[in-house]
Amino acid sequence: MENVPIQTIGYRQELHKPDPNATFHRQDRIEKKGMDALCPSVAFLAPIGFTVKLMRQAMMLAAKNGTVAATELLAHGAITQGTYYRALADDLDMAFVEPGDVATIMNGRDGSLDGVNVRARLIWCQLRDGRTLPVTAPDPRAIETLRSIQAKDGGGQPIALTTPDTLRDLLTQKYWPLLLETAIRKLAYDAPAMSAHAGARFWQGVVSALLVLGVAVAFATRPGIASTVLHVAISTFFFSCVLLRVLALASLRPSVIASLKRMNPRTRPDYSVLVCLYKESAVIPDLIASLKKIDWPRSKLQILLICESDDEETIDALKHERLPPCFEIVRVPPAQPRTKPKALNYAMAFARGQFITLYDAEDRPHPGQLEEAWQTFLHSDDSVGCLQAPLIKANTGRNALTALFHMEYAGLFGGLMPWLVRAGSPIMLGGTSNHFRRHALERVGRWDPFNVTEDADLGMRLWRGGYRTAMITRPTLEDAPHTLQAWLPQRTRWFKGWMQTWIVHTREPARLYRNMHLRAFVITQLLLTGTCVSALLHPLVLANGIALSFWLTVQSPDPPYMSLIAWIDWLMIGASYLAFAALCWLATQPDERRRIGWRVLLIPIYWLAQSVAAWRALIHLFSRPFEWEKTPHTAHQTHDRIR
Repeated sequence: MENVPIQTIGYRQELHKPDPNATFHRQDRIEKKGMDALCPSVAFLAPIGFTVKLMRQAMMLAAKNGTVAATELLAHGAITQGTYYRALADDLDMAFVEPGDVATIMNGRDGSLDGVNVRARLIWCQLRDGRTLPVTAPDPRAIETLRSIQAKDGGGQPIALTTPDTLRDLLTQKYWPLLLETAIRKLAYDAPAMSAHAGARFWQGVVSALLVLGVAVAFATRPGIASTVLHVAISTFFFSCVLLRVLALASLRPSVIASLKRMNPRTRPDYSVLVCLYKESAVIPDLIASLKKIDWPRSKLQILLICESDDEETIDALKHERLPPCFEIVRVPPAQPRTKPKALNYAMAFARGQFITLYDAEDRPHPGQLEEAWQTFLHSDDSVGCLQAPLIKANTGRNALTALFHMEYAGLFGGLMPWLVRAGSPIMLGGTSNHFRRHALERVGRWDPFNVTEDADLGMRLWRGGYRTAMITRPTLEDAPHTLQAWLPQRTRWFKGWMQTWIVHTREPARLYRNMHLRAFVITQLLLTGTCVSALLHPLVLANGIALSFWLTVQSPDPPYMSLIAWIDWLMIGASYLAFAALCWLATQPDERRRIGWRVLLIPIYWLAQSVAAWRALIHLFSRPFEWEKTPHTAHQTHDRIR
């Protein structure tokens, strides 16, 4: 039995901070006047040592948050589930079932692929002593109902009690193969055209082969004409991509943190935070410290730490942390594909929130990010299914690689994405700090476990499902890879996933066009194809420009248009560098510009490195399409921070 004064447990700011709204103070005074009787959810705890003062304090917090006293005691760790439900069983004169008492589960699913509810409050069990009876872990709000049923039933069907965690574990142990199958196959079964599992369609392969063959034949038979036509086509495409950045630059706005309204805490919903962890023991202390700072009522917050069940090092690191009750560890059974989206899909069975967000192991989200996301959803119509928080690389000054990565993210989250929102176009989501309405996420099939940039793909499917993505202002800090060995596999995975996303969403181009207005369709094609094609062709265009310029310096251009081609190449290269640098530099905060300094001149080298990653991704797309190349993370350094 645990009997901890509620004042001594963590999150004192929630228990003792003054309510910012005087109306709520008046409401609390009204609640106090009616507290002559204890809340039924905790009244039976007095015989085991809980003081009236402690229980009334929990009742006051429950009145503020719109819960019941027992929920607050459990959420703040003032009592364990085992102690609470044993005391309830004694009070109701019911049997209490330990996990080892259960021989088998008699029900728990409805026969469908995703028919397992691991958060069920009642299941029928056969116990080891031969009895078969319903076992329940009632919500504290339903205790009076259960008491009434017991009183009316008299000597009827006996009911046993256990803890919610026990029910969850029993259901998970029995039905984990079905939960895993659902996580892996559901999207491919329900919407095969939207899954990367099937690869490219036959017609896509034929068209690609004919295009490559046609270019080869043209260069073999009419090299001059072929070169001119190809340069015109590539230049038009490249300049269109440059135009997107120019338009984003023209509408660039200063980054300002949005103000929040004072809201009644009772109206806040349950919020689930999903964090995928694989071989992340080095960053566990920093991660847990960051997640503990999230400003949301603990009784309405659920943080799921999602681990591969054979990743013993990470699980052991979590066990050494003092995890509050709102933290839960979800163990994903090992199975292919070993990807983050598969783990997220599996964890969704355990999430109880009406709103869902996800973070990565190295993330430090702004404490008020959930509050801003909820208020934004609250004041938006239901078509806003997702919100993207800006991602900021905190280790800008570490070296040239992290400096350029910071600039790139500043241009993306501070310039390009806000412009796409204003233009009414789909957004290729960042892989973290996405906030979802749960019903929108469920409706579009959650994440694709076979797409290694599940974020970009999900952004497209949300749009095609009739939902929009908007931006919020409170950022998430994270560290950029500071070595080429860590950066290259990550960028390869991104390029491979963007290629997968392009393949998936061009399988049925007519259907895609019907899902979008013309402007959104064109922008999407430029973004999806431009990201990959520009990276693949950049070194070839650069090499051609250098070779052609050298050739033209030693002899007169013959034919004359070769000089024009050289000028077009250099204009295309220069415009690409300039548009990228201008957007990213102006979207970067002044203090961070000083930390970047002269490294901005290394953009051409950074682009060549991206080209290496793109060609590596193209090879991997055919040789190992679903392999997830893990990005290693290290503990945060004191000098790696935003100043």
